[in-house]
Amino acid sequence: MTYSIDTENILTREAAETRSNLVSNARYTLELTLKEHATEYQGHCIVEFDYRRGGIEYLKLDFITKQIHAVTLDGKPAKEYLNGDFALYLKGDHLTEGRNTLEITYTSLFDNTGSGFHKFHDPEDSEEYMHTDFEPYDAHRLFPCFDQPDIKASYRLTVNGPSKWTYIHNTLPEHTRTKGDEITITFKRTAVFSTYLFALVVGPYARWEDRYNRIPLGIYCRKSLEKYMDPENIFAITRESMATLEAYFDYPYPYDKYDQVFVPEFNFGAMENVGCVTFTEHYIFRHKKLYSEHLNRANTITHEMVHMWFGDLVTMKWWNDLWLNESFADYLSYFAMSKGTLFGDALEHLYVRKEWAYQQDQYATTHPIAASARDTIEAFSNFDGISYSKGASVLRQLQYYIGDEAFRTAIGQYFKRFAEQNTTLEDFLSIMSEKSGIDIVAWSRQWLQTTGVNTLMSRIENGRLRIEQQGSADNNLIRQHAIEFTGYRQSGSALVENETQKIIIDGKTADAPLKPDTAFVILNTHDHDYVKVFYSRTALATARKSLHTIEDPFARRLVWGSLWQMMRDNAFAPTEFIEMGIELAMKEKDLSILNSHIIAKIKAIVSVYLTDENRAIWMPKLNTIAHERLAKTDNSEEEQIIWFGLLLETALLSDELDYLHGLVTGAESIASLEIDKEKRWNIITRLMACGHSEAENLFSNEKELDKSDLGLKKAFMVQASRPDSTEKATSWQVFTEQSSRSTDFLRYGMKGFHWHMQKDLLAPYVDSFFEAVEKIYTERDVHYAGAFGHDLFPHWHQTPDMLNKIETFLDENGKNGDRLPALLRKQLIEQADDLKRILPILEKQRG
Repeated sequence: MTYSIDTENILTREAAETRSNLVSNARYTLELTLKEHATEYQGHCIVEFDYRRGGIEYLKLDFITKQIHAVTLDGKPAKEYLNGDFALYLKGDHLTEGRNTLEITYTSLFDNTGSGFHKFHDPEDSEEYMHTDFEPYDAHRLFPCFDQPDIKASYRLTVNGPSKWTYIHNTLPEHTRTKGDEITITFKRTAVFSTYLFALVVGPYARWEDRYNRIPLGIYCRKSLEKYMDPENIFAITRESMATLEAYFDYPYPYDKYDQVFVPEFNFGAMENVGCVTFTEHYIFRHKKLYSEHLNRANTITHEMVHMWFGDLVTMKWWNDLWLNESFADYLSYFAMSKGTLFGDALEHLYVRKEWAYQQDQYATTHPIAASARDTIEAFSNFDGISYSKGASVLRQLQYYIGDEAFRTAIGQYFKRFAEQNTTLEDFLSIMSEKSGIDIVAWSRQWLQTTGVNTLMSRIENGRLRIEQQGSADNNLIRQHAIEFTGYRQSGSALVENETQKIIIDGKTADAPLKPDTAFVILNTHDHDYVKVFYSRTALATARKSLHTIEDPFARRLVWGSLWQMMRDNAFAPTEFIEMGIELAMKEKDLSILNSHIIAKIKAIVSVYLTDENRAIWMPKLNTIAHERLAKTDNSEEEQIIWFGLLLETALLSDELDYLHGLVTGAESIASLEIDKEKRWNIITRLMACGHSEAENLFSNEKELDKSDLGLKKAFMVQASRPDSTEKATSWQVFTEQSSRSTDFLRYGMKGFHWHMQKDLLAPYVDSFFEAVEKIYTERDVHYAGAFGHDLFPHWHQTPDMLNKIETFLDENGKNGDRLPALLRKQLIEQADDLKRILPILEKQRG
């Protein structure tokens, strides 16, 4: 009988559960040798573990490598093992019942996908940088391991390499030896944690140091970006967050240092490696940014710090309980920030993020917060708006439902009871029920184990507030909601806060008494609930006339958020949203509301939700309005940035494009706004896509001015945006064939490929997409495939024919595409769902 080895890089939940019953007390000792200008590195790994025989023929040890030089088991050469592309398989009857020691010497290749052990060359100074990124299933790209969250281990790392490089790990160095230009560093053995949280970052990093009580703090970035780093701000956020979280959790920071490293070509926002958090370089602000962007960076910093407790100290047993990591980090990061002094309005921005959850939860691919995850591919697909944003919103509802003290006490007990262990949904429910005295299991069945979002509508009738709850789509589920509502009375043309009440909605309807002069009501004030709120035509008329007069910015934000959801649900016309948005944009005092809820939404409507006829009407109108607002010399720089974004995205006519050209050359200027490097690239990309006569000259000049890695990537984006059939064919070939270029580099080109105004030129690439996409998802890494599937999907082709193409492609590949790669199937179903939402909105505009 021949043993079947894995043919793809995947770990199933069933296999992980079997292995977890056989393997325990894992311990790794790893030595790596790194050389300058090399494509590969050498490794030697000692894997120690306890083994309990369980009737299996082979024990799988996850490992991807170029070449294995030697394998020994308990000091003797191991000969009878299978060597697959993604793992070693150790013969079960050769393993000792009890302690085993396996040693493997190997040579591996660096990765260029942003994950695994990624290597980057800086074109500005020719320096090299390396970093690891392993979640959910990539630690075995660096060293052989049992790569699953519930086989926790300790790690002792030794690195040999050039002395000019900095080496950053989960722990502090214990021994350092320098010989000539070479250095050997042995780090302290780590605490016990899951394999995906192991970190190694290497390169000539610039460094800043600080302390929080006993904890040394470090910040690192590339030398060429040192001039842009603002360490004082990041340290201030770090210290405030750590103080808030230690106090709220009643549990001290569990590790001996806290480094934050900004690494090149990172695929996500950040990664919570124990004591060594890695961040995308997009959080190094090279130019002036909006307050909301500073807040979002601070939130990511705080989010990763929450993970030191939720995820690192206590980890989910398997990826079906990913929410135990991400939902808590998502909510408690905003909550902790709201308790500090730097970003006290953070919870308002949690509401902005909730839009991600609403969108994801209305797809056919939605899943419960406590999800299934049959394997690591499905686990990867669950890093979405449900596991993050919906989970965060539901935890906020739970906190409001049981009270903050019970919620806080339960969290503290959770860490004390399960430190350095793995947990499940049942562990969480048990401790929350214990500390609150409320049956949280029943609550969980409504909120954690179901899908969909409810909608609330209200009206004022005979001095009472009448509330109607609509069931969530598909399952028609009615849930219990604990919410606040606020009533407003009319004072002249202004709406003045009149009353606030808490109400439990437990059924399809609910009501509450109102003061006699309450004339307008906002449901779910302070956003304690996960629910959509829709307004009647009467309430909409009141909002259009007086919304700007409400003093509380959070309340105004809630109404705008509801209008956006109504527009997406075809209950509020996109043109009406634009009209109301422009009227009230002139009166909105809060710039983050102006940006996130008005201008950003208007840009999205113009891009996605208008017919060609309405787009032709509204783009020049909006461009003129933006031009007029930018002419106001008393505007702040932040306000100018917001209006410039609208100006750029609505420029299409020749005079509008000429004005943009003048901004790059200096012939035109805008008060209080610098046309910095980022804006120049964005303008040049737009001019190139629109076929402006001077675009090529500007492009040639800018390439000479900006030789940075970001400049090279932006240049590729401009190339891909050229309205030229030969250029499109060349770019498409680059995207569809194997390339030595990094995933990050290619991603920039993809973002420049599709333009609405080029749809005739791009028509052949509708069929080309479907011809290429399955192979991409089968042969390329998940990050590249995801970028291809999203960025190269022809979003501009909003027709019934496009919807039919998707559905036909799915049907030709099994039942609703079940023979396709899982991530591709999910992507296509969601793109079909988007069209099912968009097409009726377009049709309604046509009358």
